[in-house]
Amino acid sequence: MTSVVNANWDKGRAAQKLRTRQALMDTAVELVKAGRRPSVSAVADQAGVSRATAYRYFPSQDLMLSEATIRATAGTAPDTLMPAGTPTADPAKTAAAITRQAGQFSLDHEERLRTALRLSLDPQSGYQRPGRRGRWIDGILAAAGDRLDLAGQARLRAALHLVLGIDPIISLTDIAGLDHAEVLDVLEWVAATLVEAAIEQSPRDEQEASADKPPAETR
Repeated sequence: MTSVVNANWDKGRAAQKLRTRQALMDTAVELVKAGRRPSVSAVADQAGVSRATAYRYFPSQDLMLSEATIRATAGTAPDTLMPAGTPTADPAKTAAAITRQAGQFSLDHEERLRTALRLSLDPQSGYQRPGRRGRWIDGILAAAGDRLDLAGQARLRAALHLVLGIDPIISLTDIAGLDHAEVLDVLEWVAATLVEAAIEQSPRDEQEASADKPPAETR
C-alpha cells in the first residue's frame, strides 16, 4: 500500500505540490528566524496544511529544520573575498588569497554547507545552492586581465570551480584525510597553480613574449 501511495504522490499536480511544500518551508524558515525550533505539526498548523500532508514532505523534524536553517541563513557569505593588502597585480596571488578566504568560510560553516549540498542533490527538496562561486571567480579573472584569451578564461573559470565551495573540502577531509590547515594550504596552492598554468599556456601570452624578443640577426 505504501508503494502505491508514494507512486501516486510522485505523479501529477507537480505545481500544486511545489506550492504546498514551499508554503511549509516558508513557514518553517519564518519560525527559525524567530528563534524557534518548530515541529512538523506546528509548521503544518501555521501554514494551513494538513499534518498528514506535511509529514509526506518532511518525514522528520530534523529534515525540515536542516533545510529551514540553510534557507534562513542564506546569503551570509561575502560576495567578494579579497583580503586587504593582496597584490592585485599578481593574479596567482589573488587567486590564492580569494581561495583561502573562501575555504575558511566553508570550514567555518561546514555543517550547514554539507547540509545544503545534500539538499541540493535531492530533487524533492527544490533547493538550489547560492551561486557565489561565480562572483569569487570573477575577482580572480579580473586580476588576470587581458593575459588570457577567451578560451583560456573559460577553461580557467571552469577549473576554479573545483577549488571553491564545500565540495573540495569534503574530498580533502573525508577522503584525503587532511586537517583544516592542510586543506587551506592545498586549495591555495591549487588555485595559484591553475592561474599560473592558464597564463603560461595562453596564446596571447605567447604572442606577447615573441613580440618582446629581439629580431634574429641576418648575415
